[in-house]
Amino acid sequence: MTTASPTADLGNNPLPPALADAGRRHSGPSLSMVERRLAWAQHRREMTRLVTAKADWVPVLIFASILMTPEARIDLGGFTLFPYRIALILAIPALYVRVAKQPVRISIGDVLVFLACIWMFIATSVHYPVDVAFKTGGATTLDSLLAYTVGRIFFRNALDLRRFLYRITPLVVIASVLMIMESISHQYIVRPFVSALTGNSAAAVLDRTYEIRNGFLRALGPFQHPIAAGLFFGTLLPLYVAADLPRRRWIGAVACIGGVFGWSSAGIASLTAGLALGFYDIFQRKFRIGWLPVVGGIVVMCATIQAIVPGGLVRTIIRYASLNPQTGYFRLLIFQFGWADVERYPWFGIGYFGSYLRPDWMRTDSVDNFWLLQALRYGQPGMYLMLAASLTLAVAIGLSRHGRELGAVHGRRMATGLCISITVLLASIISVAPWAADMAWFMILLGMAGGMSEKKVVKLYASSLRHS
Repeated sequence: MTTASPTADLGNNPLPPALADAGRRHSGPSLSMVERRLAWAQHRREMTRLVTAKADWVPVLIFASILMTPEARIDLGGFTLFPYRIALILAIPALYVRVAKQPVRISIGDVLVFLACIWMFIATSVHYPVDVAFKTGGATTLDSLLAYTVGRIFFRNALDLRRFLYRITPLVVIASVLMIMESISHQYIVRPFVSALTGNSAAAVLDRTYEIRNGFLRALGPFQHPIAAGLFFGTLLPLYVAADLPRRRWIGAVACIGGVFGWSSAGIASLTAGLALGFYDIFQRKFRIGWLPVVGGIVVMCATIQAIVPGGLVRTIIRYASLNPQTGYFRLLIFQFGWADVERYPWFGIGYFGSYLRPDWMRTDSVDNFWLLQALRYGQPGMYLMLAASLTLAVAIGLSRHGRELGAVHGRRMATGLCISITVLLASIISVAPWAADMAWFMILLGMAGGMSEKKVVKLYASSLRHS
């Protein structure tokens, strides 16, 4: 029976012969305790060298720009340049250089993402004049396509993702500490500070968002909303649990707990689910159980809820996925009245600035459901294209050689962690709608899945397994 090659998880960065030999000895039954410790120590030294020796700083800088508050924006001729948008535009030359060195093989997921983004612009153009369509639909399309492309181009194997996580850990720790400080002190710190520097007031947003839950302030940190903070950390936690990082793996994982201080049901649920599935992955690899029990259990549970509970699965998630029952009930009303407008305008929606029909006592027109918001703004084709793209990429990375490969001395399965991260996020955004910088991060995650599941990369892994 063949075993996983120690070079398989490193793409174009194979391990030295000495470590490869150690890995092959490690898989044999005759390895003594002393040899086992020596092999593990050598592995740690080599992983430290690989993760810390080389880095592409473009995605790290883009990540830093995502953590910059909306008050750090620039208004240029009616076109708003947020920090993340500036970083994405400046990254275009680096994308061209990377593609020239390492060509991309187009996948079904890539095509679906492209069609979904183009439909955003088409649907917006139907409702508004050309100049407005370019400033709104064009900006959204640009953000989504560029963010996806960054993830797709810069993350081609597990080592790329490990290096990225290693270098963003200090930023994650800082963001987490700021969240905790705001929550305990009952005072916003980050956004008022940036607002004072730039002159772009955040007072209206802060007054509307300020809320005490469980004796703590729902912290914002550098994020647009407490819910966004929870989802952001919730997507990072499974990646850190899955990563084999020198010194920073558990630092990053613990820092992600800062997302709890947004006191959002969606955020806490995503953190809990991501942590549970991440540790289950470690458990099932050790005992060779596989993912069938969990996947089968989830499918049976969802089917049972859909068949028995009034309103079905989606309405049940919307109704009960909230720390505040009143909020859950209001979200259910939003879905009810919002989907009625989707059925009235199925192809192009009601427009980016449109407001769905609802009773007068429902004063706010906010939509706490990403999929519903997509359908309202861009019609059902836009929603279904984005949903199909997301599911296709999640399945692709889950079934890729990265995900199936059993561990040797070269570390945790990054692809499985990424699959967990995306899956948990897709479930969470049924009760919340990411936008702006949060949407850019969502698209980068999808791009990572597209890059790491590319057939050319998978064939490289399969070839290394055959020759082991």
